[in-house]
Amino acid sequence: MNTKLITGIVLAGGRSRRMGTDKSMMMLNGKSMIEYSIDALKPLCNKVVISSNNFIYDFTGCEVWPDELPDQAPMVGIYSCLKRSKTDINIILSCDMPLMSTSVLEFLLSNSSNHEITVPIHKDGFIEPLCGIYKQSSMKVLKDFIDDDNFRLNECIRAASHHLISIGSEFPFLSENMFLNINTPDDFNDLISI
Repeated sequence: MNTKLITGIVLAGGRSRRMGTDKSMMMLNGKSMIEYSIDALKPLCNKVVISSNNFIYDFTGCEVWPDELPDQAPMVGIYSCLKRSKTDINIILSCDMPLMSTSVLEFLLSNSSNHEITVPIHKDGFIEPLCGIYKQSSMKVLKDFIDDDNFRLNECIRAASHHLISIGSEFPFLSENMFLNINTPDDFNDLISI
């Protein structure tokens, strides 16, 4: 895989309402949550950027790309970053999935060649729209949904040329909590206890 042709985009634009504090900056084993996502992306990308309207990430060495539209939704962050990206292939990863591995992202990449959007499915068909491959060509359908005030990312993915990849226990790189999303204090406490 040629990393010169891939941009990594960490989504950190959420308001963290359920957490009560900025979850991207919460510390886990001496490292902020956002750094886990950056580290998962780095081996596959020549550039990793952060999608956020908050310019507090100088310590990461990554550029921060703000939303260009006022609606605070992951779809807007993805669209805004794709517009700025200089590469056709872009890996999207939310800042609240600290146990995600480079191996999963690499597997998604290797199965994304003929599709605009490639995302994993796990546990009874649960789609992870904030962990996947988004090509430049997906910008049109993203913008169409934004213009319609429809921010349901799963619907948008299904409207695009997409590939939903089932990732289960048959894959050696899968760990039980790899897709754990940290949205609440209870989620974070569960993470610490793993």
